[in-house]
Amino acid sequence: MQLIPVFFRTNLDLDDESWPKTVVSVPRVGDRVCSTVVHKGGFILELEVSSITWKEFEPIGYPKSTYPFIELHMTSWQKNMPPKTGDSALGSITAFYQWYAPKVGRSVGAFI
Repeated sequence: MQLIPVFFRTNLDLDDESWPKTVVSVPRVGDRVCSTVVHKGGFILELEVSSITWKEFEPIGYPKSTYPFIELHMTSWQKNMPPKTGDSALGSITAFYQWYAPKVGRSVGAFI
């Protein structure tokens, strides 16, 4: 089985999350990807593939080729999370951070 180098990214401010560097097959839009970081209490963040862009370049340790750059964002259920305070909208980035921050031992203010 040949592993495929991939490059995951997200525009979310996250706490020391890391994503796989290789996969057995390129995920599709809508697939979910787990962080490689296991937080206190066994929490592992899972995000959803929102887009894939193919770029030709030569990463360190690999030949020049076309590689997938995979954008991750909130999953559909995370986008429907109610906020913990009344000043943010259902499924907002703030609601996401209100859910995520305590799971990684941080305050919501560390992400906003």
